[in-house]
Amino acid sequence: MSATIQLKDTSATLYERLRASAKHNFRSVDQEALSRLERSFALEDALATRAHQNWVDEALAGGFRAGSVQRLRKLAAKARAAAA
Repeated sequence: MSATIQLKDTSATLYERLRASAKHNFRSVDQEALSRLERSFALEDALATRAHQNWVDEALAGGFRAGSVQRLRKLAAKARAAAA
């Protein structure tokens, strides 16, 4: 399934940067905008995963800090919810 997104009131500066980047990457402006959106979510996911892994590593190493147990429990609950 495909959906349409329309951006309104985009500044000329932002559009020009997007157009130049699209040209550099051999993409249309739409393809470049979608690629950049996808990358931003992938980065967000990677940062969250890294933070979660740090909490697990910290717990396994026994180096608990204040609040570590609560953060680890929240992580475990999220993992269980995602698996369900």
